Amino acid sequence: MPILQRAIELWYHDPACTTPVLKLMAELVHNRSQRLQFDVSSPNGILLFRETSKMITTYGNRILTLGEVPKDQVYGVKLKGVSVCFAMLKAVLSGNYVNFGVFRLYGDDALDNALQTFIKLLLSIPHSDLLDYPKLSQSFYSLLEVLTQDHMNFIASLEPHVVMYILSSISEGLTALDTMVCTGCCSSLDHIVTYLFKQLSRSTKKRPAPMASDDRFLHIMQQHPEMIQQMLSTVLNIIIFEDCRNQWSMSRPLLGLILLNEKYFADLRNSIVNSQPPEKQQAMHLCFENLMEGIERNLLTKNRDRFTQNLSVFRREVNDSMKNSTYGVNSNDMMS
Repeated sequence: MPILQRAIELWYHDPACTTPVLKLMAELVHNRSQRLQFDVSSPNGILLFRETSKMITTYGNRILTLGEVPKDQVYGVKLKGVSVCFAMLKAVLSGNYVNFGVFRLYGDDALDNALQTFIKLLLSIPHSDLLDYPKLSQSFYSLLEVLTQDHMNFIASLEPHVVMYILSSISEGLTALDTMVCTGCCSSLDHIVTYLFKQLSRSTKKRPAPMASDDRFLHIMQQHPEMIQQMLSTVLNIIIFEDCRNQWSMSRPLLGLILLNEKYFADLRNSIVNSQPPEKQQAMHLCFENLMEGIERNLLTKNRDRFTQNLSVFRREVNDSMKNSTYGVNSNDMMS
């Protein structure tokens, strides 16, 4: 392992060296078919994560010193290695052989170093590149899904500009042609919305306290409601007007988005209804009424499943209604 680390240190700028080394490490930490099984008292999982963190940090910090890379070389020289690092981090975070609470308990900064390096690498990549390169987008959105599911406290502790960058990347990924990317974005958005909803519910029940990381995250969202509203419009637009190939995935964050933006959703609904020809408005209004029928103001599994069922009926009824309509709705109106 020290030889591989040293190779990354010396030849970080040469993808002919770094790519095979990074891929080897990514494959090593991938718990494929549960092949990595350590005894409950074994430190091997933690030691393996330490080495992984060291490699990601070493490569990440050095590759960022390259500065501006020509557009025609940026993938081979930089983004390919970054993509493998994202895949490596995702594999080790979701491998189920590391107890991550141990790191903070014993003051080990391996986890923090890996996550902070991920953020630095992410911020060095333009939004357009995240979707232009399929392997990069798949590894990034897969990693983001794991982070929002299991390490939401870390996401909540980030600076506002980083949070907005991540939310913007999710918003753009929702409309990606790659179904895997789109599904990953839906899952990440669902985790974020669920976290926000829980924090909002707690904040209304307790007295004001000094701002913690979760409160700060909630504050950022309250300062920039347009981001969540934009994603609500996007998801609803895709479900109603486009050939939605992953309707179930889209339905999961939609309920949380609606509950967090009830007034905006009401305005959106009225806009859609009013854009229909007069003879269709009542039917469209009824579709929206049926969508929320029996839905409670919570994100419990039973309530989510009920909403998903309602959404399937809603989409079918709306499509049937619009097939007979000569007007249709301008999807751009929904996004404004």
